[in-house]
Amino acid sequence: MHDEQSAEFVPWSVAELAADPAWRVTHASTTGQWLTAERIIERDEGRWLIGLTPVLPGTVALILWSDGDVVKHLRGTEAEACATAHRWAGQLLAATPPNTLGQGASRRL
Repeated sequence: MHDEQSAEFVPWSVAELAADPAWRVTHASTTGQWLTAERIIERDEGRWLIGLTPVLPGTVALILWSDGDVVKHLRGTEAEACATAHRWAGQLLAATPPNTLGQGASRRL
């Protein structure tokens, strides 16, 4: 698992996120379309899960869980969701408190 992220690289697609082996991506067996992308980050204070899933054409849901509880939920384009997920992962790896990971829950990116 990667514990460091490049400050220059920002993924704009799930395919780019998947280049990092810390991300697990599942695909539909019939179409090959990605269904979920997830990254787990274990910290002393708990377990974080960042997850993405397509919800509508052109819209991706991005969810952040802390020990099984949803703490953030955003919707946006795949590019926006991937860039935000990447930023969240970097902040969590740097031990940034979850209340500073962006605006409130259930909003559009």
